[in-house]
Amino acid sequence: MRSKLKIIFSIQILIFILNNEVISQGSLGRFQEVFAWKQLTYNIGGNLVLQDRFADDVSDARSKRESDIIFFDDKEEDTREWNQGPPEPLPETKGTTTVRPLDEEGRFFVQYNNVPMGVERVGDRLFVTVPRRRYGIPSTMNYIDLTKDSKTRSPALRPYPNIRRSRDLTSVYRTRADECGRLWLVDTGLLEIPGSPQQVQQPAIVIYDLRTDQQILRYPFKSSDIPAANTPTGLASITIDITGDCSDAYAYVPDLTTFGLIVYSLKENDSWRLTHNYFFLSPTAGNFRVAGQNFQWGDGIFSVTLTQPGKDGCRTAYFHPLVSFQEFSVSTCLLKNKTANTDSNFWSRFSEVGFRGQDSQCTMHGYHANSRVVFFAEVGRDAVSCWHSGRMLSPNNIVILAQDRQKMSYPSDLHVTNDEVWVMANTLPRFGYSTLDTNEYNFYIYRGRVKDLIRGTACDDVM
Repeated sequence: MRSKLKIIFSIQILIFILNNEVISQGSLGRFQEVFAWKQLTYNIGGNLVLQDRFADDVSDARSKRESDIIFFDDKEEDTREWNQGPPEPLPETKGTTTVRPLDEEGRFFVQYNNVPMGVERVGDRLFVTVPRRRYGIPSTMNYIDLTKDSKTRSPALRPYPNIRRSRDLTSVYRTRADECGRLWLVDTGLLEIPGSPQQVQQPAIVIYDLRTDQQILRYPFKSSDIPAANTPTGLASITIDITGDCSDAYAYVPDLTTFGLIVYSLKENDSWRLTHNYFFLSPTAGNFRVAGQNFQWGDGIFSVTLTQPGKDGCRTAYFHPLVSFQEFSVSTCLLKNKTANTDSNFWSRFSEVGFRGQDSQCTMHGYHANSRVVFFAEVGRDAVSCWHSGRMLSPNNIVILAQDRQKMSYPSDLHVTNDEVWVMANTLPRFGYSTLDTNEYNFYIYRGRVKDLIRGTACDDVM
């Protein structure tokens, strides 16, 4: 009996060591930095927009600044007023477009205000989104050409597909590509300016054909999908579900602000909204300390990730509110049934999966089919973690893969692409509640190979 206890104790020690072995290698573990920026820059039609050249003092909300001139190729000009596009060319600068803003509201580019939020790799392109939460964002949808731009640590963002067409979009938080060569996103339609929000177009699902870079669908949400004026602020992610042919696709759009889930059917070109108590925030998880800032948030359902289909053809959808330490699940067959919420058993068909651990508030998460591992972008612990879905979800089975107060501060997006995990960290709370130090790196993109990240941990099947 004593020998058995010794063996069990030894195994427990070994598991503890292996679970923490990755962190001992360094704060970023086995993740590799791909890109990092102090501030963003843009490549607009071959013209580099490197800075706004305003006064360096940002302590006074950057409200008193001198204007400057920014030149753009005439063929790339756009004059839409709502997003402060450049005006018609002046006679003395024929062939170029000149911007002489009088105040911040008229700026085309305010470098400090550009904070990246989403990242997704699709082939040789890395899509990076910059939501319009302030003035001066030239393009909300952008990409990095990995064949041309990977030689520099801080490449300029290229508007997608180009500056003119990218500005058909108002504000995008995150994108997701499907296996049919399409890029999906939610355009909130909202200029999310503090104290002066402007709903300039109806929030909508937008799809691009990545082979032609043409927009092939814009589906405006129905009024029943958007129950309140502030609902568009919460349409921050999208998850795509295809189990048959490419025309039979579904999109799941969490609404973190008014606590719902919008389901869209491509085949039916229709949408419906679901509600459940599991979509709401947990009041005991609302306190945060991130990037040196103490604050309370109230974000509800934030991320949905899907397993492989089961024997019944249904996937398990794992989801969580950002303000929560728990994970929940539901069958996608229930989500796809637009009348499911009329069933008296509807509420009981959602399940609590488990508890991730204290301070484990999470933005995005992603499921890797081959390993059956879920990866979490934990804002509460400045970390990326993992959990093997074949095991009980509990703190003992959560493995911290990377953790760093500076370099992993507010991991805003995480996506599993093939056998890689891509992560964006953007120090958002410091931008929102304090001031970014533009002399240091503030925005990071990382990647790691799944098998390397989980090797020797409790997320590995070998264990």
